[in-house]
Amino acid sequence: MFETNVAEASEFLSFYINPFSVIYASLTLAYIAIYWIFQTKNKVELKPVLSTFWLIICLIISLFFIRITKLIDQNFPYLVVRGVHVYQEEQEALANLHIDKPKGSFTNVTSASKQPRTFVLIIGESTTKHNLELYGYPRPTNPKLSKRKEQLHVFEDVISTNAFTIGALKTALSLHNFEAKNESTIVQLFNQADFETHWISNQRPIGPYESIVTKISRASNFYTFTNTALAGKKTPIDEVLLPYLKTTLKRNTKDKFIVLHILGTHLQYKDRYPSRFEKFNNEAPNLKYVHAEAIQKRNEYDNAVLYNDFLIDEVIKQVEQENGESYVLYFADHGEEVFLNQDFAGHNDDNPSPSMFEVPFILWTNKNFQKSFQSTIDTSRAYSLNNFIHSLAELSDIQFDEFEPEKSIFSKDFKIESRFIKQKIDFKSFKSSFEKEN
Repeated sequence: MFETNVAEASEFLSFYINPFSVIYASLTLAYIAIYWIFQTKNKVELKPVLSTFWLIICLIISLFFIRITKLIDQNFPYLVVRGVHVYQEEQEALANLHIDKPKGSFTNVTSASKQPRTFVLIIGESTTKHNLELYGYPRPTNPKLSKRKEQLHVFEDVISTNAFTIGALKTALSLHNFEAKNESTIVQLFNQADFETHWISNQRPIGPYESIVTKISRASNFYTFTNTALAGKKTPIDEVLLPYLKTTLKRNTKDKFIVLHILGTHLQYKDRYPSRFEKFNNEAPNLKYVHAEAIQKRNEYDNAVLYNDFLIDEVIKQVEQENGESYVLYFADHGEEVFLNQDFAGHNDDNPSPSMFEVPFILWTNKNFQKSFQSTIDTSRAYSLNNFIHSLAELSDIQFDEFEPEKSIFSKDFKIESRFIKQKIDFKSFKSSFEKEN
Protein backbone atom coordinates (compact mmCIF):
# COMPACT_ATOMS: atom_id res chain seq x y z
CA MET A 1 0.00 0.00 0.00
CA PHE A 2 2.91 2.36 0.79
CA GLU A 3 4.57 1.65 -2.56
CA THR A 4 1.76 2.72 -4.84
CA ASN A 5 0.73 5.73 -6.89
CA VAL A 6 -2.38 7.91 -6.92
CA ALA A 7 -4.00 6.15 -9.87
CA GLU A 8 -3.40 2.72 -8.36
CA ALA A 9 -4.65 3.89 -4.96
CA SER A 10 -7.81 5.18 -6.62
CA GLU A 11 -8.34 1.78 -8.25
CA PHE A 12 -7.78 0.07 -4.90
CA LEU A 13 -10.37 2.19 -3.10
CA SER A 14 -12.98 1.89 -5.84
CA PHE A 15 -12.45 -1.89 -5.95
CA TYR A 16 -12.70 -2.62 -2.24
CA ILE A 17 -15.04 0.11 -0.97
CA ASN A 18 -18.58 -0.67 -2.11
CA PRO A 19 -21.78 1.36 -1.52
CA PHE A 20 -22.81 -0.83 1.41
CA SER A 21 -19.61 -0.10 3.34
CA VAL A 22 -20.07 3.63 2.70
CA ILE A 23 -23.68 3.50 3.95
CA TYR A 24 -22.63 1.49 7.01
CA ALA A 25 -19.85 3.93 7.86
CA SER A 26 -22.18 6.91 7.37
CA LEU A 27 -24.84 5.43 9.67
CA THR A 28 -22.22 4.68 12.32
CA LEU A 29 -20.91 8.25 12.22
CA ALA A 30 -24.48 9.60 12.33
CA TYR A 31 -25.24 7.46 15.40
CA ILE A 32 -22.13 8.76 17.18
CA ALA A 33 -23.03 12.36 16.31
CA ILE A 34 -26.63 11.99 17.54
CA TYR A 35 -25.46 10.36 20.77
CA TRP A 36 -22.93 13.15 21.38
CA ILE A 37 -25.56 15.86 20.76
CA PHE A 38 -28.09 14.10 23.03
CA GLN A 39 -25.53 13.67 25.79
CA THR A 40 -24.46 17.33 25.55
CA LYS A 41 -28.01 18.69 25.67
CA ASN A 42 -29.11 16.49 28.56
CA LYS A 43 -25.78 16.79 30.41
CA VAL A 44 -25.66 13.07 31.11
CA GLU A 45 -22.73 12.41 33.39
CA LEU A 46 -21.15 9.26 34.75
CA LYS A 47 -18.95 9.10 37.78
CA PRO A 48 -15.30 9.06 36.62
CA VAL A 49 -14.48 5.79 38.42
CA LEU A 50 -17.55 4.00 37.04
CA SER A 51 -16.94 5.38 33.56
CA THR A 52 -13.30 4.22 33.58
CA PHE A 53 -14.30 0.79 34.90
CA TRP A 54 -16.80 0.16 32.11
CA LEU A 55 -14.37 1.48 29.51
CA ILE A 56 -11.70 -1.01 30.65
CA ILE A 57 -14.22 -3.87 30.67
CA CYS A 58 -15.34 -3.02 27.13
CA LEU A 59 -11.74 -2.82 25.91
CA ILE A 60 -10.85 -6.20 27.44
CA ILE A 61 -13.91 -7.88 25.92
CA SER A 62 -13.24 -6.28 22.53
CA LEU A 63 -9.56 -7.30 22.50
CA PHE A 64 -10.43 -10.85 23.54
CA PHE A 65 -13.08 -11.09 20.84
CA ILE A 66 -10.86 -9.92 17.98
CA ARG A 67 -8.01 -12.09 19.27
CA ILE A 68 -9.97 -15.37 19.07
CA THR A 69 -11.53 -14.48 15.71
CA LYS A 70 -9.95 -13.41 12.40
CA LEU A 71 -11.35 -9.89 12.70
CA ILE A 72 -7.90 -8.52 13.57
CA ASP A 73 -6.76 -9.48 10.06
CA GLN A 74 -9.59 -7.44 8.57
CA ASN A 75 -9.17 -4.43 10.84
CA PHE A 76 -8.02 -1.54 8.67
CA PRO A 77 -6.41 0.64 11.41
CA TYR A 78 -4.49 -2.38 12.71
CA LEU A 79 -3.29 -3.30 9.22
CA VAL A 80 -2.20 0.29 8.56
CA VAL A 81 -0.21 0.54 11.80
CA ARG A 82 1.42 -2.84 11.26
CA GLY A 83 2.05 -2.03 7.61
CA VAL A 84 3.80 1.25 8.47
CA HIS A 85 6.05 -0.56 10.94
CA VAL A 86 7.00 -3.33 8.50
CA TYR A 87 7.47 -0.84 5.67
CA GLN A 88 9.82 1.36 7.70
CA GLU A 89 11.89 -1.67 8.67
CA GLU A 90 12.17 -2.78 5.05
CA GLN A 91 13.10 0.70 3.83
CA GLU A 92 15.90 0.90 6.39
CA ALA A 93 17.23 -2.48 5.27
CA LEU A 94 16.87 -1.55 1.60
CA ALA A 95 18.91 1.63 2.02
CA ASN A 96 21.97 -0.43 2.96
CA LEU A 97 21.80 -2.73 -0.05
CA HIS A 98 23.38 -2.11 -3.45
CA ILE A 99 20.87 -3.92 -5.63
CA ASP A 100 20.67 -0.95 -8.01
CA LYS A 101 24.38 -1.24 -8.89
CA PRO A 102 25.35 -3.02 -12.15
CA LYS A 103 27.18 -5.87 -10.45
CA GLY A 104 26.20 -8.05 -7.53
CA SER A 105 28.26 -10.35 -5.33
CA PHE A 106 28.09 -13.42 -7.59
CA THR A 107 31.48 -15.09 -7.96
CA ASN A 108 33.07 -16.70 -11.01
CA VAL A 109 30.16 -15.98 -13.34
CA THR A 110 30.54 -17.60 -16.76
CA SER A 111 28.27 -17.96 -19.75
CA ALA A 112 29.16 -18.46 -23.37
CA SER A 113 27.33 -19.26 -26.57
CA LYS A 114 28.37 -19.12 -30.20
CA GLN A 115 24.87 -18.01 -31.18
CA PRO A 116 23.19 -14.74 -30.20
CA ARG A 117 20.75 -15.11 -27.33
CA THR A 118 17.47 -13.32 -26.65
CA PHE A 119 15.91 -14.18 -23.32
CA VAL A 120 12.64 -12.52 -22.26
CA LEU A 121 11.09 -12.74 -18.80
CA ILE A 122 7.47 -11.58 -18.39
CA ILE A 123 6.49 -10.87 -14.80
CA GLY A 124 2.71 -10.83 -14.44
CA GLU A 125 0.55 -9.49 -11.65
CA SER A 126 -2.28 -10.97 -9.56
CA THR A 127 -2.91 -13.92 -11.87
CA THR A 128 -3.96 -17.27 -10.45
CA LYS A 129 -3.51 -20.39 -12.55
CA HIS A 130 -7.11 -21.39 -11.75
CA ASN A 131 -8.53 -18.98 -14.34
CA LEU A 132 -6.30 -20.06 -17.21
CA GLU A 133 -7.68 -22.40 -19.85
CA LEU A 134 -4.19 -23.94 -20.07
CA TYR A 135 -4.65 -25.14 -16.47
CA GLY A 136 -8.07 -26.68 -17.05
CA TYR A 137 -10.35 -23.70 -16.46
CA PRO A 138 -13.64 -24.34 -18.34
CA ARG A 139 -13.64 -21.02 -20.19
CA PRO A 140 -11.61 -20.17 -23.31
CA THR A 141 -9.36 -17.63 -21.58
CA ASN A 142 -6.24 -18.75 -23.50
CA PRO A 143 -7.23 -19.00 -27.18
CA LYS A 144 -3.86 -17.72 -28.42
CA LEU A 145 -1.60 -19.76 -26.16
CA SER A 146 -3.78 -22.86 -26.57
CA LYS A 147 -2.95 -22.79 -30.28
CA ARG A 148 0.72 -22.85 -29.26
CA LYS A 149 0.26 -25.55 -26.63
CA GLU A 150 2.69 -27.95 -28.34
CA GLN A 151 5.37 -25.23 -28.16
CA LEU A 152 4.82 -24.51 -24.47
CA HIS A 153 5.90 -26.03 -21.19
CA VAL A 154 3.08 -25.37 -18.72
CA PHE A 155 4.33 -26.04 -15.18
CA GLU A 156 1.50 -27.40 -13.07
CA ASP A 157 2.46 -26.76 -9.45
CA VAL A 158 4.29 -23.46 -8.89
CA ILE A 159 3.60 -21.10 -5.98
CA SER A 160 4.68 -17.64 -4.92
CA THR A 161 5.87 -16.91 -1.40
CA ASN A 162 3.46 -14.06 -0.67
CA ALA A 163 0.14 -12.67 -1.85
CA PHE A 164 1.49 -9.18 -2.54
CA THR A 165 3.97 -7.94 -5.12
CA ILE A 166 6.85 -6.65 -3.01
CA GLY A 167 6.90 -9.70 -0.72
CA ALA A 168 6.70 -12.13 -3.64
CA LEU A 169 9.22 -10.48 -5.97
CA LYS A 170 11.88 -9.65 -3.42
CA THR A 171 12.30 -13.41 -2.95
CA ALA A 172 11.82 -14.42 -6.59
CA LEU A 173 14.32 -11.93 -8.00
CA SER A 174 17.12 -12.24 -5.43
CA LEU A 175 19.80 -14.72 -4.43
CA HIS A 176 19.30 -14.70 -0.65
CA ASN A 177 15.60 -13.65 -0.48
CA PHE A 178 16.76 -10.48 1.31
CA GLU A 179 17.74 -12.52 4.35
CA ALA A 180 21.49 -11.78 4.11
CA LYS A 181 23.53 -8.60 4.55
CA ASN A 182 24.75 -8.73 0.96
CA GLU A 183 22.07 -9.21 -1.67
CA SER A 184 22.27 -9.75 -5.41
CA THR A 185 19.57 -9.97 -8.05
CA ILE A 186 18.78 -11.58 -11.39
CA VAL A 187 19.57 -8.34 -13.25
CA GLN A 188 23.03 -8.17 -11.69
CA LEU A 189 23.61 -11.83 -12.56
CA PHE A 190 22.93 -11.21 -16.25
CA ASN A 191 25.08 -8.08 -16.15
CA GLN A 192 27.97 -10.12 -14.80
CA ALA A 193 27.33 -12.72 -17.53
CA ASP A 194 27.84 -9.96 -20.15
CA PHE A 195 24.24 -9.75 -21.32
CA GLU A 196 22.77 -6.40 -22.27
CA THR A 197 19.97 -6.01 -19.73
CA HIS A 198 16.64 -4.21 -20.22
CA TRP A 199 13.75 -3.60 -17.83
CA ILE A 200 10.55 -2.42 -19.51
CA SER A 201 7.73 -1.83 -17.05
CA ASN A 202 4.08 -0.81 -17.11
CA GLN A 203 4.23 -0.43 -13.33
CA ARG A 204 4.98 3.07 -12.15
CA PRO A 205 8.21 3.77 -10.21
CA ILE A 206 7.34 5.13 -6.78
CA GLY A 207 8.62 8.14 -4.83
CA PRO A 208 9.78 9.52 -2.48
CA TYR A 209 10.86 6.00 -1.56
CA GLU A 210 11.78 3.54 -4.27
CA SER A 211 10.17 0.14 -4.11
CA ILE A 212 12.42 -2.90 -3.96
CA VAL A 213 11.37 -3.86 -7.47
CA THR A 214 12.15 -0.40 -8.84
CA LYS A 215 15.58 -0.48 -7.23
CA ILE A 216 16.25 -3.94 -8.72
CA SER A 217 15.28 -2.62 -12.17
CA ARG A 218 17.76 0.25 -11.95
CA ALA A 219 20.66 -2.18 -12.15
CA SER A 220 19.68 -2.79 -15.79
CA ASN A 221 21.68 -1.24 -18.61
CA PHE A 222 18.42 0.29 -19.85
CA TYR A 223 15.14 0.74 -18.01
CA THR A 224 11.83 2.21 -19.16
CA PHE A 225 8.63 2.95 -17.23
CA THR A 226 5.55 3.55 -19.36
CA ASN A 227 3.07 4.15 -16.55
CA THR A 228 2.86 7.82 -15.59
CA ALA A 229 -0.85 7.87 -14.68
CA LEU A 230 -1.92 10.69 -12.36
CA ALA A 231 -5.02 11.10 -10.23
CA GLY A 232 -8.20 10.51 -12.18
CA LYS A 233 -6.33 8.93 -15.10
CA LYS A 234 -6.44 5.27 -16.04
CA THR A 235 -3.19 3.39 -16.07
CA PRO A 236 -2.21 2.29 -19.61
CA ILE A 237 -2.95 -1.22 -20.80
CA ASP A 238 -0.01 -3.58 -21.16
CA GLU A 239 0.32 -3.54 -24.94
CA VAL A 240 1.95 -0.13 -24.51
CA LEU A 241 5.13 -2.16 -23.85
CA LEU A 242 5.17 -3.86 -27.26
CA PRO A 243 6.75 -1.00 -29.27
CA TYR A 244 9.52 -0.74 -26.66
CA LEU A 245 10.15 -4.46 -26.93
CA LYS A 246 10.31 -4.20 -30.72
CA THR A 247 12.89 -1.40 -30.51
CA THR A 248 14.95 -3.33 -27.98
CA LEU A 249 14.99 -6.47 -30.11
CA LYS A 250 16.40 -4.46 -33.02
CA ARG A 251 19.48 -3.47 -31.05
CA ASN A 252 22.69 -4.87 -32.52
CA THR A 253 23.71 -6.77 -29.39
CA LYS A 254 24.68 -10.44 -29.26
CA ASP A 255 23.07 -11.37 -25.93
CA LYS A 256 20.02 -9.63 -24.51
CA PHE A 257 18.05 -10.23 -21.31
CA ILE A 258 14.73 -8.37 -21.28
CA VAL A 259 12.28 -8.12 -18.38
CA LEU A 260 8.71 -7.05 -19.14
CA HIS A 261 6.90 -6.14 -15.92
CA ILE A 262 3.20 -5.96 -16.73
CA LEU A 263 0.07 -5.01 -14.80
CA GLY A 264 -1.49 -8.31 -15.83
CA THR A 265 -4.79 -8.90 -14.02
CA HIS A 266 -4.23 -6.44 -11.19
CA LEU A 267 -7.33 -4.72 -9.80
CA GLN A 268 -9.38 -2.95 -11.12
CA TYR A 269 -9.78 -5.88 -13.49
CA LYS A 270 -11.99 -3.93 -15.90
CA ASP A 271 -9.20 -1.38 -16.41
CA ARG A 272 -6.69 -4.00 -17.54
CA TYR A 273 -8.09 -4.59 -21.02
CA PRO A 274 -9.59 -2.65 -23.96
CA SER A 275 -13.28 -2.96 -24.82
CA ARG A 276 -12.62 -5.44 -27.63
CA PHE A 277 -11.74 -8.03 -24.98
CA GLU A 278 -15.09 -7.81 -23.16
CA LYS A 279 -16.01 -11.36 -24.11
CA PHE A 280 -17.31 -12.88 -20.89
CA ASN A 281 -20.55 -11.41 -19.55
CA ASN A 282 -22.70 -14.38 -18.50
CA GLU A 283 -22.76 -16.60 -15.41
CA ALA A 284 -19.21 -17.67 -14.59
CA PRO A 285 -18.01 -21.22 -13.80
CA ASN A 286 -16.43 -22.50 -10.57
CA LEU A 287 -18.07 -19.88 -8.35
CA LYS A 288 -18.51 -20.98 -4.76
CA TYR A 289 -20.45 -17.80 -4.03
CA VAL A 290 -23.00 -16.91 -6.70
CA HIS A 291 -24.30 -13.34 -6.57
CA ALA A 292 -24.25 -10.30 -8.84
CA GLU A 293 -20.93 -8.89 -7.62
CA ALA A 294 -19.20 -12.28 -7.84
CA ILE A 295 -20.41 -12.84 -11.40
CA GLN A 296 -19.41 -9.34 -12.48
CA LYS A 297 -15.93 -9.47 -10.91
CA ARG A 298 -15.27 -12.97 -12.25
CA ASN A 299 -16.27 -11.91 -15.76
CA GLU A 300 -14.02 -8.85 -15.58
CA TYR A 301 -11.17 -10.96 -14.26
CA ASP A 302 -11.56 -13.55 -17.01
CA ASN A 303 -11.56 -10.78 -19.61
CA ALA A 304 -8.29 -9.54 -18.11
CA VAL A 305 -6.86 -13.08 -18.32
CA LEU A 306 -7.99 -13.23 -21.95
CA TYR A 307 -6.12 -9.99 -22.68
CA ASN A 308 -3.08 -11.32 -20.81
CA ASP A 309 -3.14 -14.31 -23.17
CA PHE A 310 -3.10 -11.96 -26.16
CA LEU A 311 -0.19 -9.96 -24.75
CA ILE A 312 2.02 -12.99 -24.05
CA ASP A 313 1.32 -14.30 -27.53
CA GLU A 314 2.30 -10.95 -29.06
CA VAL A 315 5.60 -11.04 -27.16
CA ILE A 316 6.30 -14.56 -28.44
CA LYS A 317 5.49 -13.43 -32.00
CA GLN A 318 8.17 -10.76 -31.78
CA VAL A 319 10.79 -12.97 -30.14
CA GLU A 320 10.33 -15.90 -32.52
CA GLN A 321 11.55 -13.65 -35.35
CA GLU A 322 14.97 -13.44 -33.69
CA ASN A 323 17.96 -15.47 -34.82
CA GLY A 324 19.93 -17.59 -32.40
CA GLU A 325 18.62 -19.01 -29.13
CA SER A 326 15.48 -17.53 -27.59
CA TYR A 327 12.99 -18.15 -24.82
CA VAL A 328 10.03 -16.36 -23.29
CA LEU A 329 9.31 -17.26 -19.67
CA TYR A 330 6.16 -16.01 -17.95
CA PHE A 331 5.07 -16.19 -14.33
CA ALA A 332 2.80 -14.10 -12.11
CA ASP A 333 4.17 -12.48 -8.97
CA HIS A 334 1.25 -13.91 -6.97
CA GLY A 335 -2.25 -15.25 -7.53
CA GLU A 336 -5.71 -13.93 -6.79
CA GLU A 337 -8.91 -15.01 -5.05
CA VAL A 338 -11.93 -14.33 -7.26
CA PHE A 339 -14.83 -16.00 -5.44
CA LEU A 340 -13.30 -19.46 -5.95
CA ASN A 341 -12.99 -20.37 -2.27
CA GLN A 342 -13.89 -17.13 -0.47
CA ASP A 343 -16.65 -14.56 -0.83
CA PHE A 344 -13.99 -12.10 -1.88
CA ALA A 345 -12.04 -10.78 -4.87
CA GLY A 346 -8.45 -9.70 -4.37
CA HIS A 347 -5.39 -10.84 -2.45
CA ASN A 348 -4.54 -10.53 1.22
CA ASP A 349 -1.61 -12.09 3.05
CA ASP A 350 -3.55 -11.85 6.31
CA ASN A 351 -6.59 -13.79 5.11
CA PRO A 352 -5.12 -16.04 2.42
CA SER A 353 -6.53 -18.74 0.17
CA PRO A 354 -4.48 -21.21 -1.94
CA SER A 355 -5.39 -19.47 -5.21
CA MET A 356 -3.56 -16.35 -4.00
CA PHE A 357 -0.30 -18.32 -4.22
CA GLU A 358 -0.84 -20.79 -7.08
CA VAL A 359 0.49 -19.07 -10.18
CA PRO A 360 1.03 -19.82 -13.87
CA PHE A 361 4.60 -20.62 -14.92
CA ILE A 362 4.89 -21.02 -18.70
CA LEU A 363 7.94 -21.41 -20.94
CA TRP A 364 8.24 -20.98 -24.70
CA THR A 365 11.52 -21.79 -26.50
CA ASN A 366 12.59 -21.64 -30.13
CA LYS A 367 14.16 -24.54 -32.03
CA ASN A 368 17.73 -23.28 -31.69
CA PHE A 369 17.33 -23.09 -27.94
CA GLN A 370 15.85 -26.58 -27.80
CA LYS A 371 18.88 -28.00 -29.61
CA SER A 372 21.34 -26.57 -27.09
CA PHE A 373 19.37 -26.90 -23.83
CA GLN A 374 20.66 -29.96 -21.98
CA SER A 375 18.72 -29.75 -18.73
CA THR A 376 15.49 -31.44 -17.64
CA ILE A 377 11.95 -30.18 -18.18
CA ASP A 378 9.44 -31.88 -15.90
CA THR A 379 6.29 -29.77 -15.68
CA SER A 380 4.83 -31.76 -12.77
CA ARG A 381 7.45 -30.70 -10.22
CA ALA A 382 6.25 -28.88 -7.11
CA TYR A 383 8.18 -25.63 -7.00
CA SER A 384 8.37 -22.31 -5.17
CA LEU A 385 9.46 -19.04 -6.75
CA ASN A 386 11.75 -18.27 -3.82
CA ASN A 387 14.32 -20.41 -5.68
CA PHE A 388 13.68 -18.77 -9.04
CA ILE A 389 17.16 -17.32 -9.56
CA HIS A 390 18.67 -20.83 -9.68
CA SER A 391 16.13 -21.96 -12.28
CA LEU A 392 16.63 -18.85 -14.40
CA ALA A 393 20.41 -19.28 -14.30
CA GLU A 394 20.20 -22.89 -15.47
CA LEU A 395 17.69 -22.06 -18.18
CA SER A 396 20.04 -19.32 -19.40
CA ASP A 397 23.19 -21.45 -19.14
CA ILE A 398 24.84 -19.14 -16.61
CA GLN A 399 27.25 -20.68 -14.13
CA PHE A 400 28.36 -19.15 -10.83
CA ASP A 401 29.72 -20.44 -7.53
CA GLU A 402 26.54 -19.77 -5.56
CA PHE A 403 24.36 -21.79 -7.94
CA GLU A 404 22.49 -24.66 -6.24
CA PRO A 405 21.23 -27.19 -8.82
CA GLU A 406 18.87 -28.86 -6.35
CA LYS A 407 16.88 -25.58 -6.29
CA SER A 408 16.45 -25.40 -10.06
CA ILE A 409 13.20 -26.73 -11.53
CA PHE A 410 15.15 -27.51 -14.71
CA SER A 411 17.93 -29.55 -13.07
CA LYS A 412 18.33 -33.33 -13.04
CA ASP A 413 19.49 -32.81 -9.44
CA PHE A 414 16.29 -31.01 -8.41
CA LYS A 415 15.09 -31.94 -4.94
CA ILE A 416 11.53 -31.53 -3.74
CA GLU A 417 11.50 -29.54 -0.52
CA SER A 418 8.86 -28.06 1.75
CA ARG A 419 7.41 -24.90 0.27
CA PHE A 420 6.66 -22.03 2.58
CA ILE A 421 4.39 -19.03 2.23
CA LYS A 422 4.68 -15.91 4.37
CA GLN A 423 8.16 -17.21 5.38
CA LYS A 424 7.03 -19.81 7.90
CA ILE A 425 3.77 -21.50 6.82
CA ASP A 426 4.07 -24.86 5.06
CA PHE A 427 1.95 -24.52 1.92
CA LYS A 428 0.95 -28.18 1.71
CA SER A 429 -0.37 -28.15 5.28
CA PHE A 430 -2.04 -24.77 4.77
CA LYS A 431 -3.83 -25.91 1.62
CA SER A 432 -4.98 -29.17 3.21
CA SER A 433 -6.31 -27.36 6.27
CA PHE A 434 -7.98 -24.68 4.14
CA GLU A 435 -9.78 -27.24 1.98
CA LYS A 436 -11.09 -29.08 5.05
CA GLU A 437 -12.44 -25.86 6.56
CA ASN A 438 -13.99 -24.68 3.32
